[in-house]
Amino acid sequence: MSSLHLQKIRAQALLNIISKEFTQLSRDVRSVIIIVLIPLFLLIVFGYGVTMDIKNVNLVICDFDRSEFSRNFIEKFISSGFFSFYDEVESVDAIDRYLISGKVKVGIIIPANFSNEVGAGRTVKVQIIIDGSDANTANVVLGYVQQIIQSFSSDIIANFIFKKTGKLISTVDLKPRVWFNPELKSVNFFIPGLMSLIMMIMTVLMTSLSISRERELGSFEKLISTPLNPFFIITGKAIPYAILAFFDSILILLAGRILFGLEVKGSLLLLLLITAVFILCGLNLGLIISTITKSQQATMAVAFISSVVPSFVLSDFVFPIRNMPFVLQLISYFIPARYYLEVIRGVILKGNGIWEHISSISILFVFMVWTFGVGTMRLKKLMREI
Repeated sequence: MSSLHLQKIRAQALLNIISKEFTQLSRDVRSVIIIVLIPLFLLIVFGYGVTMDIKNVNLVICDFDRSEFSRNFIEKFISSGFFSFYDEVESVDAIDRYLISGKVKVGIIIPANFSNEVGAGRTVKVQIIIDGSDANTANVVLGYVQQIIQSFSSDIIANFIFKKTGKLISTVDLKPRVWFNPELKSVNFFIPGLMSLIMMIMTVLMTSLSISRERELGSFEKLISTPLNPFFIITGKAIPYAILAFFDSILILLAGRILFGLEVKGSLLLLLLITAVFILCGLNLGLIISTITKSQQATMAVAFISSVVPSFVLSDFVFPIRNMPFVLQLISYFIPARYYLEVIRGVILKGNGIWEHISSISILFVFMVWTFGVGTMRLKKLMREI
């Protein structure tokens, strides 16, 4: 048999494997639903439901002064947009009851000498009580409180100087400038991370079931009887899922633009190229897992624990890696989603190019080649055993 004829046979066998995978997907309605609807569902849930922005925090006030100064002070909180006025009480005990019931998160106690002390230019103590049962929310709320009090104090200082000198003097002119996410929308932070999580779910979970399904149905023997070596078998198995995962990545970007106004500031071509590399990393991992496990149930469990969970926890998607124990920080270096997330956040939010992330991109390429090599060797071993 000539070499050219053998190549034609191999090419036809490769196309048959790819066609068979697409045929199986088209007959499996559940897989189609997972591939198309789950990414959109997760995007909407994370975009609208999961947010680090805290607004309309219920506020209860105990004002013993009842003066114009104290009303202006209270108005600073209500007009900020962070707090929502819930009730005004006559005693500190009433604030305690509200906090214990969980109806309010913040209580403010204004002393009776508030206006006199402020009018005289002296420091006055205002008690702020915050529900600390949710530590993260409490820290954010505390930051809001400090910001509002600082703004009120600056206004008072300026008015006090005007009364003493007859001249309006600006004490502090604060002009903050926020880069990369001016509106401080947490959805802009979540969507790139969601892309990495969905890509990992689509590639690892879906492809890891591929060979496991073949083994359970008894069709794996037919597969290895073709004139294809493990390299072409893995390629044929991976291409359909790579195309679908790539389609999902574009779908997420379009949905993020339409629903949340998230714009890609950097090179779209670079973003898609890195996404393709990350998709191949996930596909290779899925195929490696499918050669290790024997049943589809075991495959799903191993794939979920070994790839999806680490990609969610150890990729800097939600939880900052720098705040983790040293051991977990070391483990995170072996999670490809960490490097992918760093790159796409830089491209989408900052407009970075390839050179700003050359180290992360290089590691992803190395990981892609390494996992493909391991997957090929594992498949060779499996074929010999059968």
